Amino acid sequence: LALISGRTVDNPRLLTEAIAAGCSVVYLEKPGAPTVAELEAMKKEAADANVAICMGYNKNVCKYVRKAREFAASTPGSHVTFVSNNTYEPTAASLGECFERNAEGM
Repeated sequence: LALISGRTVDNPRLLTEAIAAGCSVVYLEKPGAPTVAELEAMKKEAADANVAICMGYNKNVCKYVRKAREFAASTPGSHVTFVSNNTYEPTAASLGECFERNAEGM
């Protein structure tokens, strides 16, 4: 399982890396990619690799991230790595810019 919660522009690359790392399920934070064309290419890449994609807003799944980390901690040989490179400030101006710039992918 990979949970991708980064800058929208990085998501296509991060999806490719998650598939290459052997993930069979990827949770992708919306909007997923800067453009519809990139989303369609990502959909094809995932389908070709038999990888399931789920999309949503990561704040709604925080409890699942916590549960995944707890499960990994209690299961020998497993691990969870959480990497966040989302540099948006929690302000209307910062998030508004993000949504405006990525409108097509939304």
